[in-house]
Amino acid sequence: MTGDKHDLERIATGIADDAALDWRLLARLDGESADAGEGLRELSQLAQVFRGLQIRPERTGHPRVQFRFANLDVLEKIGEGAQGEVWRAYDSMLDQEVALKLRRVDCDALSHQFLAEGRRLAKLRHPNIVSVYGAAAEDGRVGLWTELVRGRSLAELLQQDGVFAAADVVQVGIELCRGLAAVHRLGLTHGDVKAENVLRDVSGRIVLADFGAAREFERDPGFATVSGTRQYLAPEILAGDNAVPASDQYALAVLLYRLLTGVYPYSGEDLDELRRQQLAQAYKPLRELRPYLPRALARAIERGLASDPNRRHAGVLVFLAALEASLRPWRPQALHWAALAATLFVAFVAFVGMLWRAMPVAEFKLDSHFYRDAGGQRERLGDGAPIALGDKLRLEVAAAQPTWVYVFNDDGSPEPTVLYPLPGVTPGNPLKPGTRWQLPGHDGVTGLSWQVDSEAERETFVVIASSTPLDLVETRIAQWQRAVTPETALVSRGVGRLAPVSSAASAEGTNLAGLWQRLGCDTATAVLRCERFVFPHSHR
Repeated sequence: MTGDKHDLERIATGIADDAALDWRLLARLDGESADAGEGLRELSQLAQVFRGLQIRPERTGHPRVQFRFANLDVLEKIGEGAQGEVWRAYDSMLDQEVALKLRRVDCDALSHQFLAEGRRLAKLRHPNIVSVYGAAAEDGRVGLWTELVRGRSLAELLQQDGVFAAADVVQVGIELCRGLAAVHRLGLTHGDVKAENVLRDVSGRIVLADFGAAREFERDPGFATVSGTRQYLAPEILAGDNAVPASDQYALAVLLYRLLTGVYPYSGEDLDELRRQQLAQAYKPLRELRPYLPRALARAIERGLASDPNRRHAGVLVFLAALEASLRPWRPQALHWAALAATLFVAFVAFVGMLWRAMPVAEFKLDSHFYRDAGGQRERLGDGAPIALGDKLRLEVAAAQPTWVYVFNDDGSPEPTVLYPLPGVTPGNPLKPGTRWQLPGHDGVTGLSWQVDSEAERETFVVIASSTPLDLVETRIAQWQRAVTPETALVSRGVGRLAPVSSAASAEGTNLAGLWQRLGCDTATAVLRCERFVFPHSHR
């Protein structure tokens, strides 16, 4: 415990001094110390956000202004790439220096699209995303200006210091997953995730920059363009499809592969060759290049490299959960008990296994369907059916045995919404067999439904059902609902909206994806059934 305290003090001192931090120290912590370490990580990220807002580099003398763009004095070029030029500029309205990304556009439609997406990005504030201050179009060029981050790109670090340690790569991946999740919630993709566009500032914070290729991921096919750095482009983009969140996930997996090995998974000299290599999955497995790499880490990254976007992680938050789990250390005490248990039960398990193989295992059966209430009529919703703002939804479930049912809404944000069970609403768990239950239920007088009050691109509902109570799920729900009362859960008579999760749940934000993995939801069993329903918004 003394060592844990010393490590925590070192991290806290580094945050206070705005010094470089060694987050690998957190891997050595457990129990309450690990919780305290994660709290310090969040504190560090908040501190960097405020430092970025408060620190203004002093302007010495009168640097020569190369030209003006919008309200900016453009001072000097600091970078150039396929997507345009990056300049250091001075924003007189903010009284600070900014990074200005300029690119030429060929038509008004692209210019308007760029400006609209820039304005949406300007509303986003996330510690792992470079802060966007503004966007403008002038003289055939569009520009996006952002905070000027003090630090080095991952490409520079890779070139100067060599390949990264596994723990460092995991931390980079976790922070970028958090940032990308925030971008995807806006309905955007980044479009150019690569080592040159990811910065590590002087405190160790990972920042995703350069949104010059950002675009909406649900546009007409006519807007599909191939842009970005070749080695990071996902197969679907090379095939002419629009970029989607899974395309950013692929680029992130390429980045992590490169940080670990120093090379790209595919070395195609042109787009056609690259496409052939991708479809054949012809990359060297990570553990061939780094034999002592944790297997779970290699699996997590290689899944992100899948040529079929549907075979990648279900989202960047699921990718994040896999990365977090990949370096979870074995504790000596746990290892001791595991070895002892294996010794005591090996003969018993072998015997039971022979009996078990001779018996058919019945899959847990659950009949569940979503319905929309429309003018007194029920309309059944198949997976993928469009929904709209104001729609009232119910879930009908039936099972042949007492069943514990848990329903969540996951619109891609870090905070899942608990839809069932709800305090003050009946029926509660377990649901008795022989009845087709209409969830969320009623408040004792009036039947309730969930009303869609989000304008996200889609709504994802996760239904977990079990023939036994799930302690892990119950614990998570208690944490997420600790500030929810019947009054806040049911915001109007007869309607149970998708109520916001309390702020106390923020630290548990990634646990819905983690919950799915820990429960083994990808495989139906004799006691467990998990289902995911995805309904896109029609915005009618």
